Amino acid sequence: MKQLLQTSGYQLEIGANQPLQRQLVQFSANAYQRFVKSWRQLCIDPFLRDGGSYRLRRYSVFQWSGGRLTLLPHEPHYQSSHYNKVHGGFNRHFRPWLATTVSNVAFKRIVQWCIEQFGARALQQTWRIQAHQFRILAQAHEAGKPTPEGVHKDGADYILVMLLDRHNIVGGESQLFDNAMQPLEQATLSQRGDLLLINDAKVYHGVTEIEPQDNTVPAWRDVLVLTFHRQR
Repeated sequence: MKQLLQTSGYQLEIGANQPLQRQLVQFSANAYQRFVKSWRQLCIDPFLRDGGSYRLRRYSVFQWSGGRLTLLPHEPHYQSSHYNKVHGGFNRHFRPWLATTVSNVAFKRIVQWCIEQFGARALQQTWRIQAHQFRILAQAHEAGKPTPEGVHKDGADYILVMLLDRHNIVGGESQLFDNAMQPLEQATLSQRGDLLLINDAKVYHGVTEIEPQDNTVPAWRDVLVLTFHRQR
């Protein structure tokens, strides 16, 4: 699978038997459950330029170096407008991750597993990791937009998109395109732990809108998004 990330530009892992999900359940099940529950404590995103109220989030930045994962001082999130034409070009100040989420051993295992996929020497390199907790709400009066900027790149080396929960929704299909904008893959992350690893240099990505399956019941999609930047 590691070779696919370099050749095809993405790695899709779906189902209860995929390697990371199996490790999380076998070796840190209680921590993993706590990690998932931390998505209940996100804050509304006040910067959506479409006036929407469908996105909740927290944001922190970490460094992987010498086998250690370290929380860096809190900072605003900035993206160039070259990569994010909707929300790029200005600082966005989001609430940081909770201390209990930062220290959760399941999170470190997720980060380490991702880096293991990048290549034989990746664990010995230093990585800057921008970590996003997202909850996208779907309501009868307002569809949820997992990627309001549309199909895009993030300006990273690699990207993890991992589903933590999906409740009472339809839609939310992940779409991958090559650099000529030719379709590569369409897949719906539907079970906890389903994930996409993306080589940002080779692949564009986006996610379709979500809507409630039943308008009388709350509906949401929880994902962990990590962007990995190799420190040279």
